[in-house]
Amino acid sequence: MAMRIPYALARQIADQAHAEAPQEACGLLAGECNTVIRAIPLRNWARSPEDRFRLDPEEQLAALKEIDADGLEWVGIYHSHPRSAPIPSRRDIDEARDAGLLHLIVSLDHAKPKLKLWRIDGDSVTPVDLVFDSEAREDGGSQFSLRHRIAILVAGIAGFLLLVAISVSLLPPSPVR
Repeated sequence: MAMRIPYALARQIADQAHAEAPQEACGLLAGECNTVIRAIPLRNWARSPEDRFRLDPEEQLAALKEIDADGLEWVGIYHSHPRSAPIPSRRDIDEARDAGLLHLIVSLDHAKPKLKLWRIDGDSVTPVDLVFDSEAREDGGSQFSLRHRIAILVAGIAGFLLLVAISVSLLPPSPVR
């Protein structure tokens, strides 16, 4: 399985990581259909945010309500590693609670930020392909869901059929021979 993310959204996450360094930045990932659509930055609530992260519970609850209200799915968590590779640390693995969530890690330990995506299930850590979409949405809005695309297609076909029906009804009667 691969997960898609708009380049502009990946850049937003990397910019947050730079802004909050040397502390770890963190937040939630929301999306649908194997696509990350939104990153919601949250405050790092850890006692030592320089080498760990903990999501602020109140902000997390508000973000989850926002994700639900927008009809999106909570697909993962992101956080930064200001001084190490984008590989889950032992602490990241031990503190991962939901095996269904993805973990995006941004490393600032390079000339350019590196983003890697992981699935953590107990002690099992599996890399997940992360595909960067070059087509970025400037408004930060969501792409259409499958349900919306089908509704648009059905409306388009219905509109076309209605146009054909009206056109045929406006034709003059055929001459009688």
